[in-house]
Amino acid sequence: MLRRVFLAAAALLVVAVAPLAAQDQAAACAAVVDTEVGYWAEFDLSGAPNDEVSSLRFAIVERPDEADKTWYEFSAVTNQGPVIVQLDVPGWPFETADVTGVIVKMAGQPAMRLPNEMLSMMQQQMGDNPMADFAEKCAESAVIGNESIEVPAGTFSTVHLMNDEDGSEAWISEDVPFGIVQGTVPEGGLLVLKGFGTDAESSIPEEPQMMPGMGGMNR
Repeated sequence: MLRRVFLAAAALLVVAVAPLAAQDQAAACAAVVDTEVGYWAEFDLSGAPNDEVSSLRFAIVERPDEADKTWYEFSAVTNQGPVIVQLDVPGWPFETADVTGVIVKMAGQPAMRLPNEMLSMMQQQMGDNPMADFAEKCAESAVIGNESIEVPAGTFSTVHLMNDEDGSEAWISEDVPFGIVQGTVPEGGLLVLKGFGTDAESSIPEEPQMMPGMGGMNR
């Protein structure tokens, strides 16, 4: 279930950001990838298959015990309870191979740090991380037009875009972290911005335990 949540989060960002092209394309692309520690955006997700995930939150944070590192944090409200995942990355966007640490906190469980062998397995299963392709894919969009749309987070002037490959749509604004105001998902569903800011802190303040590795041994 954890891997499905991660892939869903990655896919939703790709759907909304990959087709970027705005009034000033270069500025729009730069706004999407130019994130800073503290940026966060939270979304409602409706109509997704099996309603497995109902909300998502993306953030760039520092952990209290490792302030010298950049952590990409995503959290989800799922039909099995809340899930929080933190990835130790060199910056945003990043390749899957760039992830050097993973911390996971499931509903009712202590935070756990994945051992090295489990991290390697996860990277192999995920394959290439499309987050690293954001800037390059900006020019692949079809611009429907400029639209003002109202979402729970407010009213925004957006660029309405369509991905010619799968028909998914996105409404993008340079005024919000990660650029996404609203987007459709190829498998079905609607992603809607309900909050954002620049004051994100780690949602896992506790010191994580080391998850037992394969054979019960940590490496």
